[in-house]
Amino acid sequence: MADDLSEKIKKAEAEDKAQNQARNDQDEKNAKIEELTAQLARAMADLQNYKRRSEEEKASFVKYANAELLQTILPILDNLDRSVTHLPQELKDNEWAKGMLHIHGDLLKTFEKLGIKKITTLGEKLNPNLHEAMMTEAGEKDVILEEFEPGYTINGDVLKVAKVKVGDGSKK
Repeated sequence: MADDLSEKIKKAEAEDKAQNQARNDQDEKNAKIEELTAQLARAMADLQNYKRRSEEEKASFVKYANAELLQTILPILDNLDRSVTHLPQELKDNEWAKGMLHIHGDLLKTFEKLGIKKITTLGEKLNPNLHEAMMTEAGEKDVILEEFEPGYTINGDVLKVAKVKVGDGSKK
């Protein structure tokens, strides 16, 4: 009977040990599952961030791919602006001149569609990010008095700074 009891105790201890081992094994498996789940979540977040950055870079590339070309064309637009501004009064009703004015307007609309805008200058405070002061003369300090060359932005970023004359703070 003592042997029987001793055997039952050994059997119960063995079962208890087996259950503890099974629990430990299950705990290790659960810990590994949690670790792998966390790694997977980080990998998914990294992938989403990569996709977002890649799309932003692609959009940025497309947005600014033509900036160099546009910078080459801007002097032509400036010359056309000067031509329109200095159109003699007697040619205002000339059909050819009207056609040139129409072309000028179409070019301005196209530039606007591309996100290109002229930087405002006259009467504005000098902003070194948008304006380059070429000269000073008597007038309100750092207020733009005259524009020599227009400046342009593309989608809010400076494409070409405006060249201007500013007041030096002295009285006329």
